[in-house]
Amino acid sequence: MLLFNRTIQTSGDLPAIMPLLQEITAITKANDVPMNVWVGGNGFTAGTAIFSVGYESVAARAAATSRLMAAKGWWEVNRKMREHVLSSDPDIIMNYVRGGSLGTAIPLGTIVQTSQFQLAQGADFMGALKWANEFAELHTKVTGVEANIVHTIYGVVGGMGMIMGYPNAEAIDNSRAKSSASAEWMTKYLEAGKFAMAGTVMARLMTKVA
Repeated sequence: MLLFNRTIQTSGDLPAIMPLLQEITAITKANDVPMNVWVGGNGFTAGTAIFSVGYESVAARAAATSRLMAAKGWWEVNRKMREHVLSSDPDIIMNYVRGGSLGTAIPLGTIVQTSQFQLAQGADFMGALKWANEFAELHTKVTGVEANIVHTIYGVVGGMGMIMGYPNAEAIDNSRAKSSASAEWMTKYLEAGKFAMAGTVMARLMTKVA
């Protein structure tokens, strides 16, 4: 299972942008492309929007892209959207090594936390995956929240991340309180330092808006 992400920096003018985001998702849904649109929160630059799509394979993404390129209204709404885009990051595709879904039933308002880092030069990739799976299991045991694990296969390779979903901000606070109270959780969390490149560890929140 793969996860495609496109991150853009917009003007932040949500009253102008939201109708365009809704139009984009309406077109993708009509063409059987399960896109979710998120607004960046804590840890993101203000005005960030993220487009994510789950795919079974690279071939499935190619087929979906072809459908969208031929879809009525697709190019027009993208031209309108570009008027509000200040910059964009390179697209990335991540491979799920734990969890993963097409994301077809994520409710509006869902908050996702991503915790990610870039592998240090010479780091043990398989060792990092082993640690990530052990940490995900412990995180679920301590907080009750499932953690998905991904690594980048297109874009800047060597990226690893965990993705966790919450229904609201209160659920995030509850999860943080449980993990902060667990010495076992903190000890395992700090083991990431053996694999992460200094300065690349980042935790961020984003909220589904379309």
